[in-house]
Amino acid sequence: MSSIAYITDSKMLEMHRLNAHKTMNFWRLSNKINFSDFNKGDLVFFLSKDKQHQLKKEKGIVGYGRLKEIYLTSVKNMWKKFGKENGFNTYEEFEESLIKLSKDNKLPNKISSFYLENVSFFQAPIYLSECGMKISNNVESYIYLKPDDVTLKILEFAKSSPDLWSNSDTSNIEIDELRYRLALTHKTIGDFKLNDKLSKRTNRVLRKFIKENDYEFIPGSNQELFRIIGNKLEILLYNDKEVEKRLLLGQAILYMHYLNDVDIDFKFLNDDTNLVSLINKP
Repeated sequence: MSSIAYITDSKMLEMHRLNAHKTMNFWRLSNKINFSDFNKGDLVFFLSKDKQHQLKKEKGIVGYGRLKEIYLTSVKNMWKKFGKENGFNTYEEFEESLIKLSKDNKLPNKISSFYLENVSFFQAPIYLSECGMKISNNVESYIYLKPDDVTLKILEFAKSSPDLWSNSDTSNIEIDELRYRLALTHKTIGDFKLNDKLSKRTNRVLRKFIKENDYEFIPGSNQELFRIIGNKLEILLYNDKEVEKRLLLGQAILYMHYLNDVDIDFKFLNDDTNLVSLINKP
């Protein structure tokens, strides 16, 4: 799971904030959709030129959103599809902003965008230097947030400083923090190894299951699913006659170890009361 900080049009951000938008179309002048190591569920943080640190002149992060889809289309189609979710009240304002930002002062033929959900804004800017990451004042577009715990530190700061105008509570931020922690945990423990045939079958069965149920793959995993209901994390493991139960138990124990402060409920694709009773002890 990745996170990037992107320099963002201040006027656009203010429009979203004042309207308390929870979804937005984060457009980019780039006419390419290929983006290295950035996928559905990853986070886009908004770097604002207008929120610079008084002494360091460092740009501040003022909010973020979770990537749902990536689009590439003409400017007119972008407006037709998303309208005010582009951050402007009229197409004329949208077009004027694009022309002003383009290098040749012309309207581009195509632009790309990140469609974001779970959008949240912060009461005060958060600076990457306060989260353990150095950032150049000369950044022109975006940077990946590294190391991984930088994102967690930003979200931790954000929970204590939600924008009072646009955010009714911090539950969305808490959900994204839990999603990110789960992704980092899986990055540490990984999937247990299956032979190629079983691995492909597992992935195929789970993809079909996702279409019919409210689950998604744990970021980085091909054989484990999750969903968050309230404050509870549900992890669904694929159990099969060819998968040894001790592997499933070991995987569950590792998740409980690394997420020891999280309320986790383990599920299995094929009902197995013995496994459930062994793992989900009261």
